[in-house]
Amino acid sequence: MKLTPHEEKILKIIKNNPKVVDQPAVRGIVAKKYGLTEKTLRNRIAELRKRGLLPKKSEPNPIEKKPLITENDEINLNAVWDIIRNNKKFLFKFSFCTTCLGLAYSLLATIYFASRISLYPAGELIQGGGSLGDFQGLAKSFGLGALGSAPTYNIPDIINSRKLKKDIVLKNWKTTKYPDSSNLVAFWDLDKPSFFSPLSSIRKILPSGNISAKKIDKELDEAILQLDELIGVKEEISGLISVTVLMQDPILASEIANYIAEYVKNFISVEQKREATRNRTFIEKQMKEAKLQNEKSEDLLTEFRKRNPLRLDTPTKEMKRERLESAVEENRAVYITLRQQFEIAKIDEAKEKLLINILDTAEPAVKKAKPKRTIIVLLSFFGGLLFAVPFAIYFDRRKN
Repeated sequence: MKLTPHEEKILKIIKNNPKVVDQPAVRGIVAKKYGLTEKTLRNRIAELRKRGLLPKKSEPNPIEKKPLITENDEINLNAVWDIIRNNKKFLFKFSFCTTCLGLAYSLLATIYFASRISLYPAGELIQGGGSLGDFQGLAKSFGLGALGSAPTYNIPDIINSRKLKKDIVLKNWKTTKYPDSSNLVAFWDLDKPSFFSPLSSIRKILPSGNISAKKIDKELDEAILQLDELIGVKEEISGLISVTVLMQDPILASEIANYIAEYVKNFISVEQKREATRNRTFIEKQMKEAKLQNEKSEDLLTEFRKRNPLRLDTPTKEMKRERLESAVEENRAVYITLRQQFEIAKIDEAKEKLLINILDTAEPAVKKAKPKRTIIVLLSFFGGLLFAVPFAIYFDRRKN
């Protein structure tokens, strides 16, 4: 297309000053520079657009914001996706920061090693009662209500008891940190003043409630609370009980786990032995009383027979004789039964019972259990990504 010298001049002006097309202020200055008016230059630009020598002015299409909540009161996932897509940089920056925090935590966190034991209650402990179970019915038949039911032991309750944890804390353990052995208070440095403790400073300001305790008692209580978080007990439906111990030293973790197994085993054994002794003592006492009652009833029957020969019996004497004989038979039966149960109770007290089976003993761990750095970093990244979405939505709606 052939252009006139004037049109070529206008195109040259536009080429050297592209802003004259859209900005009237610039167009007025440039037009004056070339001896033209702003209106003339504007008209020439419009003519060149019509002839296709310049691109037509495009009208900016306003971005229509989709509502977050639809008419059916549902979340508009398309709108949320658009916001996420438009704020990708912000989301990744935020998740990158949380990932760095998670990585720093995983590198600085205390390393723990896990040791595990598994226990299984033996048959006698599951059934409970032992030889006393047969005697319960007999005791009730004769009105002997003093006999209580045989005790049952819940192994998780024993493991979670403060008594066991106190024994573990105060027991001296050989560790890499203390080869000559030390208790857990010293192992965790609870007996040493902390370099800086904001909580301790706050506690000094707040009223104490007029409660004073010894330093060793406070350290012991803190150690028990810390140990409580490091011992996990899990009971399966089958009755299998798993105990997991976490410690900074793998050998210490295995020794504590094995100590727990032996403690539970010895505790139940001693308690069962004590219960068997109590049962034997009670049966022996009842047996002595039954023997006295039997001897007394026999003496009464003997005296009655001496005073009243059988050939001189009257109906009244005959009835009395039958009652005395019945009392003798009843007391004799009670004494014989108690004597049998007494012998069984002595055997029950003397024999060794298998009450706890230790299926798996603890061994020192070969790799750390906590912290799981890979999982922490991944959770930090995806958690930060999810946590940043509400902020992105808020800032996007606030901006528009």
